[in-house]
Amino acid sequence: MMPRPQSEFLVATFSSIQFWTTIVVLVLAPLFFGSVDLFWVAVWTILLSVSALCGAAVPMGAGQSRILFGFLALCGLYALVAIIQITPHLVDQLNDPSWQRANDLLGLNASPRISSRAEIPPLAVGHFLLFATSFISGFFIGTSRDNSDRLISFAQYSILLYVIYGLVALILTPNMVLWAPKLAYRGSLTATFINHNTAATFVGAGAILWFCSAFSALQQSFRFSSIRVLLLTRANEHLAFRIILRSTGALTCFFALLLTHSRGGLICSCLGLLVAITLMATNSKKPRSRYMVVWGGAALAVTIAWLSGMGRIGSQGLFDDARWSVYGFCVEAIRQRPLLGAGAGTFEDMFPSLRTADFYSGGVWDYAHSTILEIAVEMGLPVAAMVVIAALVSLLILARGAITSEGRTRRSLAAIAGIAVLSYLHSMIDFSLQIPGYLVLFGILLGCGLARASDIPTAIGAGRSHALA
Repeated sequence: MMPRPQSEFLVATFSSIQFWTTIVVLVLAPLFFGSVDLFWVAVWTILLSVSALCGAAVPMGAGQSRILFGFLALCGLYALVAIIQITPHLVDQLNDPSWQRANDLLGLNASPRISSRAEIPPLAVGHFLLFATSFISGFFIGTSRDNSDRLISFAQYSILLYVIYGLVALILTPNMVLWAPKLAYRGSLTATFINHNTAATFVGAGAILWFCSAFSALQQSFRFSSIRVLLLTRANEHLAFRIILRSTGALTCFFALLLTHSRGGLICSCLGLLVAITLMATNSKKPRSRYMVVWGGAALAVTIAWLSGMGRIGSQGLFDDARWSVYGFCVEAIRQRPLLGAGAGTFEDMFPSLRTADFYSGGVWDYAHSTILEIAVEMGLPVAAMVVIAALVSLLILARGAITSEGRTRRSLAAIAGIAVLSYLHSMIDFSLQIPGYLVLFGILLGCGLARASDIPTAIGAGRSHALA
């Protein structure tokens, strides 16, 4: 056997380092209270930066290169606006008036700038770099079919382990999160997260992965004339056990999702799951399958009607009054500074100046409870519009890839598309994507899915040589 060329050996070595570094971060990021501390943000960013650098040696197709360059361009524009905001005297007409007031009242000689801060807050920088490196690391893994399949498996089983821990902890230590006392959301499943809404998106992502896996196995059973034939034939025992075990994992995650008592998390997870199953059931080569869109719309209406009468959703609605008031404050802040915003990471600083005397909700509002509104407040409408367009484009790429692929590729892309729907929708009404423990999972899966979806011909060719799993 001929020895492998040194270049191939180096690429394989870097690829292995990149894969396992990404897996370590994927599995451990949710563990330490959602990694909300700056220390963990720095640790995961450093590890994912190493992963991204190692992944640069991985060869990519033309379609994959276009998506990666597009993502880097978006990150570059975001960073450019943030730098412009803290540069003194760059656009004097847009300077924050607080600088002039501080100079007048305190006799300072501070240089005015667009942002209300002289520097970008470290946590805002950390979240930006964490998402960028998560996406890039996942993207490089997505260039390999085998590695991306293993990544999906690690995501499935790690979420299931967190779910099982959450269920056990809810029974044995309902007033604790890990080793710390639970200050809020007592009686709700939060797993290793502080907030039950973030826990719901995390568990919901696991439910989508497991339901898609179970549905994929169930699709294989459709070739049998009856359930009896499937179960009584010894050769089919392995398939039957796969259906049972995967369904068990899916139902466990869904049961845990209900125990989070998160209204938005439940609705968005169900809508994401509906999208994922619809994509798996649709076949672009069969005209009749287009009727799945109609059936999907009907199922969507039934799902919304069912969820609207459940638990807190039926008794309290989807939004509370305080959140609506905050959204109104955000719209007013956007109206005042529509072009370049108020400065990256400054929402918590500026919110006290937005709240009115009749705003009855106390405490510190460090998030707008709507990520896209918060981006528009801090970065301006043009940047927010670019983020929305990028999110919609990512959904279209994932959906097209799922419909035109087959086998495990279709299952993976459909699941990631469902998780993207869940994450995007929930980020409109809460801040789950601003919690590093979930941001890392989402960024890695999104990057992996887009890389795989942009190389569908290769994925299909590879999928024909593998049995549907």
